[in-house]
Amino acid sequence: MNALKTRKALSLAALVALGLAGGYLLAALLSNDAPDAPAAVAERDATGADAMADAPQVYTCSMHPQVRMTDPDAQCPICGMDLIPVATEEAEDGQAAAGGPRLELSPRSAALMQLEVLPATRRHLEVPVRLFGQLEHAETRLRTIAAWVPGRLEKLHVDFTGVTVRQGQPMAELFSPKLIAAQEELLQALAAARELEEGGTGIVQETTRLTVQAARDRLRLLGLEPSQVDRLESRGRVEERVTVPAPVSGVVLERLAEQGDYVQTGDPIYRLADLSVLWAQLEVYESELRWLSVGQEVHFTLPSYPGERFSGTVSFIDPTIDPRSRTASLRVEVENAGDRLKPGMFLNGTVQAGLDSPGLVIPASAPLVTGQRAVVYVQDRHAEQPVFEPRDVLLGARAGDWYLVEEGLEEGELVVARGAFKIDSELQIRGRPSMMQPEGGAPPTHDHGGHQMDVETVSATGEDAATGSAPEGFQVTLGALVRSQFELVEALAGDDPATAREAALAVDEALHGVDAELLEGAAARRAWNRLAQTMHDALGEVGRSPGLEAQRRHFESFSDALTEAVQDFGIADAGPVYRAMCPMVQGRVGYWLQQDQQVANPYFGASMLRCGEIIETISDDAARDGGEDHEGHGS
Repeated sequence: MNALKTRKALSLAALVALGLAGGYLLAALLSNDAPDAPAAVAERDATGADAMADAPQVYTCSMHPQVRMTDPDAQCPICGMDLIPVATEEAEDGQAAAGGPRLELSPRSAALMQLEVLPATRRHLEVPVRLFGQLEHAETRLRTIAAWVPGRLEKLHVDFTGVTVRQGQPMAELFSPKLIAAQEELLQALAAARELEEGGTGIVQETTRLTVQAARDRLRLLGLEPSQVDRLESRGRVEERVTVPAPVSGVVLERLAEQGDYVQTGDPIYRLADLSVLWAQLEVYESELRWLSVGQEVHFTLPSYPGERFSGTVSFIDPTIDPRSRTASLRVEVENAGDRLKPGMFLNGTVQAGLDSPGLVIPASAPLVTGQRAVVYVQDRHAEQPVFEPRDVLLGARAGDWYLVEEGLEEGELVVARGAFKIDSELQIRGRPSMMQPEGGAPPTHDHGGHQMDVETVSATGEDAATGSAPEGFQVTLGALVRSQFELVEALAGDDPATAREAALAVDEALHGVDAELLEGAAARRAWNRLAQTMHDALGEVGRSPGLEAQRRHFESFSDALTEAVQDFGIADAGPVYRAMCPMVQGRVGYWLQQDQQVANPYFGASMLRCGEIIETISDDAARDGGEDHEGHGS
């Protein structure tokens, strides 16, 4: 019995132990499946953190968003710039949730992008309007010496042009029977008046006096000066040859008759110019006319007198615009003390115009302009990290290095003055909406030489930007840009750096008139904006460069980008356009677009003006008018 009880007790203890063990096992299994198990959560978080830590940081180029590399010390293989880190997906998701294409950068990224931020301010602006032109004769001071009576030119005292004469100086001697008869008439009237001084009646004396006065007036109407009439009366005899004096002091511009010629009343003999006052005939671009008015003071310099400064006042502004150059003429009256200034001298002038009241302004480098749209990037002043967001603004007039802002900004807001294009590129990198890519979308990637690189095409090729397939409206504006740069080509070919600087500014204005929003597809718009940025930068350098060598170097960058745009998109309404080539530009081949079939080399000017050849007809009059097809756009 005792043994049986012992076995039952052991069996019961074993069952209890087995039950406890099973319970612990079941509890363990249940705890592993539970979603809130602390151990499982900790383990999973650690695993995720390790995975994120193992994922390499990707770096890209702010100017070439297709570049993707994992080496933080690498440089862009295209432009050599330092790379910046690409934001993580979590950061981008947070920005997307906040709404709008805001860009948050780390301080290091912002420093690498070399951004310059300035506040929008109100200020009185002085606009330096640059003018160019040359000195001319003042039309109001031109005089023509003409024959007052018919006769024969017995003698010319001035027988060649360019002579400076004084007022009253003898110019010619004229034999005229009509003038002799008028002199005789005066002498007879004077003789009759003397006879009637004592014995004549009052009525007869008055009649005789009136006859004498009428004879004097007749001689004056026939061209004699009052002094000549007085000498005739004192001399008391007819002078067969009458001297023709200079009516004003000046320079003989033309001799219009020969000694011995017979002339009729009104026939010109000499043409004189009074050079004590000259006219500076200047050209001003249509876009800058708003700053000019009659009465403004103009300061100008001349290559003939380096280091000296002259001045005058605006006396007239032409009410019409030259349809080819898009300029208006402006006249400045200039005192010519000492006759130092000569008609035909070239000059460069400046007018300091100003606004009537303070305006809200931003630097001209701040807005990204495409067609009628302008975007600036504004920094959030309250954010701890650098945060930027795009803002559409309505721009007013450009005043030198500043733009007036009509709508879209408030005074004091921080605007990216330099680097807006890099911010826009960064938004493209992250697949966010930007000015150049309004619809957003992340680009695909491709392994390139062992590095991850984004290879979305940046040329205007492909289904949505095939060569020459741009909408006609875009091609028309691109054709206007091509036409506008002809003056720049001509100025460089003519070795004229001053005109080249002015022409570059005008071409840049035409560049802003090309509307990229007319293009279909993001790739085409990105391609155009890339080329437009290159052209804008190069034109700015041409406008700032003092000498031809630097101007021609930067012109080559502009010309290459323009030619690529013409080949990719096509042009319309441009008139004759020819692509020329010179094989000797800095040891390589240089290209440019011109409107004439005869080569005029902008890279060498007069030293080798005809060096090169026309290699392609881009368009001609027949093509513009709907005639036969011209040569293709390919090079």
